[in-house]
Amino acid sequence: MSPERGSNGPEIGQALKDARRRIGMDVAEAEEQTKIRAKYLRALEAEDWEVLPAPAYVRGFLRTYGALLGLDGEMLADEFRRRHEAPATTSPATEPFLRGRRNSGARAPSRAPLIAGVALAIVALLVALSLLGGGDDDGEPTTLQPDDPPAKTNGGKRGKDRGGGAPKEEKPRKPIDFALEPLGSVGVCVVASGEPLIDGQVLAEGAVEQFEGAKRYRVDLEDQGVVRVEAAGESKKLQAAGASSWEADSNGIRSIEYAGPDCP
Repeated sequence: MSPERGSNGPEIGQALKDARRRIGMDVAEAEEQTKIRAKYLRALEAEDWEVLPAPAYVRGFLRTYGALLGLDGEMLADEFRRRHEAPATTSPATEPFLRGRRNSGARAPSRAPLIAGVALAIVALLVALSLLGGGDDDGEPTTLQPDDPPAKTNGGKRGKDRGGGAPKEEKPRKPIDFALEPLGSVGVCVVASGEPLIDGQVLAEGAVEQFEGAKRYRVDLEDQGVVRVEAAGESKKLQAAGASSWEADSNGIRSIEYAGPDCP
């Protein structure tokens, strides 16, 4: 992230520091209430962006910390995005897929060697088949030998289950878009590809977070937490009766065994 500051509007860090001092709160107390590490809170107040994680985390930190201090957290997040993020930001989860794309102006590799290789393979196969079929015409036809085991019918163990049909297989996972909206103040952990996208933060109601490019997302919620998740065209309300976890991918959204309390 670029450390350069915009020339318009109040400084983000100074506004946070002034608000915290005005209500007589120290950083340790703010850490306990927001669940954001003290070193990140100090980095926000100092605008030391190099210490902080990816921009998506910083926006969530600003919303949560600003709300605690009586500030407009959304305005702080928007100000950070305007000043310190590029117009088209690439999230860590999408980078591996973008690296694999070919430059649109690059010339496609020639397919001539591939076509020639396939043609040679076909010719070799035809020659081999002709040699195998060129033996004595008077030879005996191939038959099932006595020691070959007979094929089992549907009534055998290798047939279909009597309960009906083979077990359903999941389709291969594909990269999907993912959005999470808190339906109240809630502690949330979101993990993709082993990396935390929302690191156990307390999000305010309506603070929508969006991510893209990962094949699988994991959501952990604290007791009584409620969020709405949209993934792969499915929208689902998730409510934790206790500490709970869910998984979202191109096959849908489903409950899994609780994976917390660490994130990831």
